[in-house]
Amino acid sequence: MAEHTERNRQYFDKLAKSYTSDFKSILESICRLVDSHRPWISDAWVDTEAGKGQEIKMLEYACGTGPVSLTLAPFVSKIVGLDVSDNMISEYNNNSKEAGYEDKMVALKGDLLAESAPAELSGPEYFDFDLVVVSMALHHFERPELAMARFVERLKKGGVCVIVDIVPDDHHHGHCHNVEHGFGDAAQTVKSHGFTMDQMKQLYEEAGLVTRFKYDISKEQVVFCKDGKEHLKTIFIARGQRA
Repeated sequence: MAEHTERNRQYFDKLAKSYTSDFKSILESICRLVDSHRPWISDAWVDTEAGKGQEIKMLEYACGTGPVSLTLAPFVSKIVGLDVSDNMISEYNNNSKEAGYEDKMVALKGDLLAESAPAELSGPEYFDFDLVVVSMALHHFERPELAMARFVERLKKGGVCVIVDIVPDDHHHGHCHNVEHGFGDAAQTVKSHGFTMDQMKQLYEEAGLVTRFKYDISKEQVVFCKDGKEHLKTIFIARGQRA
């Protein structure tokens, strides 16, 4: 496992138990954003005309404890969660079970950003997804462009890639983003201070996600706490389709 991925894994392993409560308001905000953008993301869900009777498969990468998967679980047939942190995976699977979704929503350990594709993710069930969703993780990846290319490989033709992340904050540029509640060491896992619309458009285009690119900024700001101070951040949701 690459050094950067290993740092992420250790950091998120430590965080897993308290993650849902510590980030409660941020996670709720993200889930509201995703839920309200469902028609904007795609017209094919199990409860819509376009998706009726179809199997709709979703991959959530860097899935954490699964709040976004839980938000979309009622509207898809199957969700695979992938994360590099064992603790996050076990929390995700517990949450799935508690919600009664264990038949359709399961997480396992997997690193799509490894040099070579992980053998355990080479089966057909890990390809041809209708939807790949990555929430608040892209800024942790050393090479976002590699990440986007790897997500595309897992999508079927016409499949949609959804990214939720932070809009760069000019005022605090350079020091604001190890804001993950007082874990100073989070700074080591952060590679970017968010993404503008132009940056996301470029990432999508380079990855071959050229159809119907959209980027929408949330009307709700989210509060990150660090060293007892509150930092307001703005989040966005972006989508594009595999040609």
